[in-house]
Amino acid sequence: MVTTTRISAIEKVFVKTGQILSTRAWNGGNMHELHLHLPDVDFDTWKKTQSIKCRISSLHYTDYTPAMWDATEKTCTLYIDTSHAGKGSEWAKRQRREAVFYYLNIEEESHLPEWGRRHIFFGDRTAIGHFCAIQQLASSEINIDGCVVFNDITTANGLAENCPWLQVKCVTDYQRLYDHAEQVAIQIKDDQENNVFYVVGNAQLIMSVRKLLKTHGIDGSRIKSKGFWK
Repeated sequence: MVTTTRISAIEKVFVKTGQILSTRAWNGGNMHELHLHLPDVDFDTWKKTQSIKCRISSLHYTDYTPAMWDATEKTCTLYIDTSHAGKGSEWAKRQRREAVFYYLNIEEESHLPEWGRRHIFFGDRTAIGHFCAIQQLASSEINIDGCVVFNDITTANGLAENCPWLQVKCVTDYQRLYDHAEQVAIQIKDDQENNVFYVVGNAQLIMSVRKLLKTHGIDGSRIKSKGFWK
């Protein structure tokens, strides 16, 4: 059944619309994909990661990173963590095929690929769309390393199946991610110019990984970060 949403007269003035083409939960678990059709978006202009403000309730908007876009078909995908009881999580679970998708705007962010360098991703489950977008912007094969931490093994096992292009390690505890970050930092300390780190997700993860990398001699200019939640 298609989910219907009432939009106030005030919101109708500035809200934009698209359509949800399909939805999918990884292994029936805590990662939801929303495949969108956005007819008014010029995807060809995207040179950096983007942020889309999705309407999840009356006058309440949440930012997600659109990924896996097709400029010809005018489509993209949102990867949304639904392992918590937040408003965005509940909204994502309710969405159904053919429902109207409402959003406020799409804004350019600061992250983009660095050609000729290895891209090292460290993040939690909320970073998947962001990492997919960086890889797509590279428009060619890039060397990828890194680690993503999940809340449960079922969702973690879904990464290789649903995003096979993200060749990163999947773990279910933060210490294993920190251990991997330390190993990589030691390995590339003397070859930093050929590597770039992207640290994305919750604030504690970002702070801890950045501190760990710098402790092992990684220059701050080689570390790009983006926080999604506290």
